[in-house]
Order: sequence, then structure tokens, then C-alpha cells
Amino acid sequence: FTEMPTDNFVESSFWNFDALFQPQQHPARDQHDTFFLQGGCRGAGIQGPPRTPLTPLPSPCLCSSPDPAEAPELPAGYTAKVKKVHSQGGYGSQGYKYEWRLEEARRNLLRTHTTSASARMLYQLARQEKFSPVKYFSIDRVFRNESLDATHLAEFHQVEGVVADRGLTLGHLMGTLRQFFTKLGTGGTGGGDARGLGTPQGPPHSPLSPGITQLRFKPAYNPYTEPSMEVFSYHKG
Repeated sequence: FTEMPTDNFVESSFWNFDALFQPQQHPARDQHDTFFLQGGCRGAGIQGPPRTPLTPLPSPCLCSSPDPAEAPELPAGYTAKVKKVHSQGGYGSQGYKYEWRLEEARRNLLRTHTTSASARMLYQLARQEKFSPVKYFSIDRVFRNESLDATHLAEFHQVEGVVADRGLTLGHLMGTLRQFFTKLGTGGTGGGDARGLGTPQGPPHSPLSPGITQLRFKPAYNPYTEPSMEVFSYHKG
């Protein structure tokens, strides 16, 4: 596996939502779930009012500094294809039948998932003259406008994986996920020297735990994968 670049915490709505075919009126794009960057003239230190989905953009900024709330550019050809699938359908999809707006796709936000990085990598892969199989992964921070409690934070880490090749089936995905969960929770305690300084001496003394092996797969809807499913696991620890 090759690690994907995920150092851009600020992402455009296009890569975070539109390229993954989440419609622009989807509840996940609302400010209650997403941290959008504020607009306005950054050079003059003026911030405009918070935007809500599908509301008109303010007047253009006249200063030399770019608006931090807007992505400066998007890939024109690919953006047109994404717009068509949203509004008219294509590639076996009937689309959402609504007026897709470029202004909404340009809105910058704190990424809500690292799948935006996967979308970028798959776009680059599709642009290659000759296809070659790839395996990608990432582990990095994402942000959600959550109410803080004992089990929820506004920032957490997400594990992402993408495998692209010809002839892959849902069975390959399920097998990969089983192997992944089997590795979770495995480990042992290293030895120490005679003085108790903790220097590793040989193999671990305690046996490896079997990881998470009790899994259940459930069909689910996901706008950017078909077929899609959820994974439920049970761990005695």
C-alpha cells in the first residue's frame, strides 16, 4: 500500500462532497455538520455573514487577497462531468435532477472525511495514459461540527483505503476488511534486561491476541460506491 497525501485539512466542497456525488442539498453539507470557512475580504479583515447551502454568494472582494471561503479553481473538464451526473445522470445513474451550482462546489471547509483524498487520487489515476493497479491508504484527521460529549469530538482520525484493479469483486473487499480487523488488537509485551530498563530482549513474552474476528456485513447505501455495505464487529475486550 502507498500512503495518500492528506496534509490539506481545508478542502473544497467539490472534492469533499460533489465529486463523491453527495447532492448539494444533502443534510451533511449543512453547517450543523460541517465547518465552512467564513468569507469576506481577508485583506481588510472583514468577514461576511455565515453562509447556508444554496444561498447567493456575496459581492466579489475588491482587495488583492483571495477569499479564504472559496476554492480558487477546479478541474474544468472533470467538474463539467460531475455537474452532468448530478443534474442529468450518467454512467448508469439517473442523477438527482436538480440545478447543480458551481458556487456551492467552490465553498471551502474543514474536510469531513479523508475520502476527499481518495477522490483526488482516483482522478489522477484516471488521467494516466495506461492504467496500472494501485493500493492506497491514509490515516489522518477529519472534522465534524459535533456536539461534544463522552463519545463525540469535533476532530477525530479516519482510516481510509482504496484498491483499484480490474476483476475485483465484493468478495475481495470483504476479505480485505476481515484481514484488517484481524490485525486490530494484536500485539504483545516486549521483554527487558536484567536491570529492568525495558530494553527489548527477543520475542514478546505474551501471546498475540487474535484481533477482531467476529464481523457482520450489512448492505447499505452510499452515493459514491455501488454496491455498498457497513461492517459491524464484536470484541470481547
